[in-house]
Amino acid sequence: MTNSNIIAYCVGVDISSESFDACLQKVYDNRTLEMVATKQFKNTLTGSKAFAEWLSTKGALKELVHVGMEATGRYYEPLAYFLFEQGYTLSVILANKIKYFARSLNEFSKTDAIDAKIIASYVSRHVPIAWAPMSPLMRQLRELSREREALTKTCTMSKNRLKALRAGHKPLKVTIKRLEKQVRFLQKQIKEIELEMDLLREQDKTLGERYELLVSIPYIGKITAYVIMAETDCFHLFENRNQLIKYAGLDIIQNQSGTSVNGTSRISKRGNAHLRSAPYPGLGSISRGKSVFAKTYTKAIEKGMEKKQARTAVIRQLLRVAFGVVKSGQPYQAEIHRSRTTKKIGELEGSPTVTGLAS
Repeated sequence: MTNSNIIAYCVGVDISSESFDACLQKVYDNRTLEMVATKQFKNTLTGSKAFAEWLSTKGALKELVHVGMEATGRYYEPLAYFLFEQGYTLSVILANKIKYFARSLNEFSKTDAIDAKIIASYVSRHVPIAWAPMSPLMRQLRELSREREALTKTCTMSKNRLKALRAGHKPLKVTIKRLEKQVRFLQKQIKEIELEMDLLREQDKTLGERYELLVSIPYIGKITAYVIMAETDCFHLFENRNQLIKYAGLDIIQNQSGTSVNGTSRISKRGNAHLRSAPYPGLGSISRGKSVFAKTYTKAIEKGMEKKQARTAVIRQLLRVAFGVVKSGQPYQAEIHRSRTTKKIGELEGSPTVTGLAS
């Protein structure tokens, strides 16, 4: 490697609740890689400091270091925030991307050390976008929206169990009372969370303005708007709608090859499940609607799609429109959207929205 120059130090980090494994690689200007070292650290502040010191002792210049880690629950957050505050470049990568990258390398063994090496290689080849933390306000909104989502699922399970018990023969009354009490308690907590989200919106002018833009779109109600804002950081991380669709895991995977393979296309689901599912509850009445979105649903059904697939097509459309509306700062206008979808007028050059007429 004496005739090549180092252009980067790529670090793969595989994190668990108590520890993380790190793999440091040099990247040369001819795109070859050289393994430098591997080491395990405790997933604590002390461990994060030791990790930074380890990088320094290995000669990794901070301005050339790019750390990659999987988005594994909450376990990555302490290290990510520490590195960001220390001025390191880091990327938080969806686990599915690492999974499929490992398959492309024919690597099917799985240990923490191997995973760290794969992540380092992924960073060197794909140079993923740099991670930056949400603002405290948006992080609080995301915490509340995810807490509400979890409580809603638990409440639904309790309701279903209660319904099943009541339908049975001589159900135990004390069990029914406990379940009824549990449902009431969960509903109360859900309501409290919604009020806390309302308060956040009222306290921040920008958040309130973007909320009003989102709820101007059909089938996007209060909770859906909160989830979309929380999971996308109000679209700050996205330059175009295709990035948003991929982030939500709604991009289409084709399964065709020549004349021998003609499989069914499907969405990738390699993305943010919270965002992907957020608009779904609001689509219950879409089959009876007359909006552009209802027309999309009807066309999908006429093409032979199942109801769930048709709703997924609508969700893709909703997120695209939501991106355009927020980026433009103009509320949704149904007639202009209808004109665009029927090709009466063209998309404004460079415009991500359906809210303005072409000149």
